[in-house]
Amino acid sequence: MRKKLDYEYCSASPILEWLGDKWALVVLLKLHETGVARFNELYKTIPSISEKMLSSVLRSLVTDGLVGRKVYPSVPPKVEYYVSEFGETLIPHLEHLKQWGQENFETIMDNRRKNKY
Repeated sequence: MRKKLDYEYCSASPILEWLGDKWALVVLLKLHETGVARFNELYKTIPSISEKMLSSVLRSLVTDGLVGRKVYPSVPPKVEYYVSEFGETLIPHLEHLKQWGQENFETIMDNRRKNKY
């Protein structure tokens, strides 16, 4: 289990947790692209993520209020996920990070090749 950051010491701790999570931002951006998605639809669009990890990430994003979850009373249950209004306020910042990463991808890869320990 990973150690949680000290929220009282640093109010930026939640965003640092999201940035440090391998999948949280990927899931958030993918949901933003698709609009609304069911679990299996989302699972199929994200290569390499396990069902268990996707479930855990979605639970965390719903808990933090970045993602909404709508359950339809049917058999079998139908559940849809979407980026919440609050989550949408984070998207422009993530898009900037994504753009920076794309623009600097080659430089990062070159530096990694040059500076292997």
